[in-house]
Amino acid sequence: MPSLISYARDVFRKLDENHFKVLRIIERNLASYEVVPKEVIYSETGLGERAEKLLKKLNEYKLIWAPMGYDRGFCINYYGLDMLALKALVDRNIITSLGRPLGVGKEADVYDALAPDGGRLAVKFFRIGRTSFRKYERHRTSLVTAPSHLAASMRSARMEYNALRILHPAGVRVPEPVARNRHVVVTELFQGIELAIVQSLSKPLEILGEIIVNAAKAWEAGVVHSDLSAYNILITPKEEILIIDWPQWVPPSHRMAREYLKRDMSNLIKFFRRKWSIRELPEEYLDLIKKACGESFLM
Repeated sequence: MPSLISYARDVFRKLDENHFKVLRIIERNLASYEVVPKEVIYSETGLGERAEKLLKKLNEYKLIWAPMGYDRGFCINYYGLDMLALKALVDRNIITSLGRPLGVGKEADVYDALAPDGGRLAVKFFRIGRTSFRKYERHRTSLVTAPSHLAASMRSARMEYNALRILHPAGVRVPEPVARNRHVVVTELFQGIELAIVQSLSKPLEILGEIIVNAAKAWEAGVVHSDLSAYNILITPKEEILIIDWPQWVPPSHRMAREYLKRDMSNLIKFFRRKWSIRELPEEYLDLIKKACGESFLM
């Protein structure tokens, strides 16, 4: 499949307002129809059978598809959703163009982008269930079951953006949120290497301490990551941390919140013990852990 960059460059400029109108109608009606009938599209766009040419073009551009045959109706796919989100972000003067990919993962792709003032941003496109939607559902027990991978991606974006809006003002080391639309989250541009693949740290105990402090701050702010690991903690060029990937967060009131926090803390402590031979923590860090996780927390 072509990259999103090539689609943004080659297809986006070919779409007019009527193309976007049809895409929005299909998107909106997927809550009511497994496949949106052509008649519904004709009626709700107000274009009648003139929408036929638009549907053919959108299908040609691979922004929609007809899983039950062309005459039965259409669904929107990730590329179609991408175009709608990009259109909204451009219209709101959030971004002007996409740049190079910054990271490609199992559940999201991140791209560099330009803001109208020339500043650089990070644009994250959620791609939940790209490898296996059923596997996603099994492993995302903290999320309400979504009816489709597209719905799950939009919900994940909303969850992550809400978390960042809570955490960044609270002083937690997360990317600064800028905007969200559908399955896309825009933040400040950030740099860093996953802790899991970092080969050396000048002060590993201080890094672990910074992670504990930030997890405790997040708890106080009302957020538990619930999937924190060495793969979603970035180490910046200045050896500071940045915690990413928050779509599965839960509030402290969640019945499993403390268990998730204990698991997050335990996994990271074990990681630092194994990789950097850290056996004991200063009393101040232990106090923070016990305050958030409870006195029963075991190293």
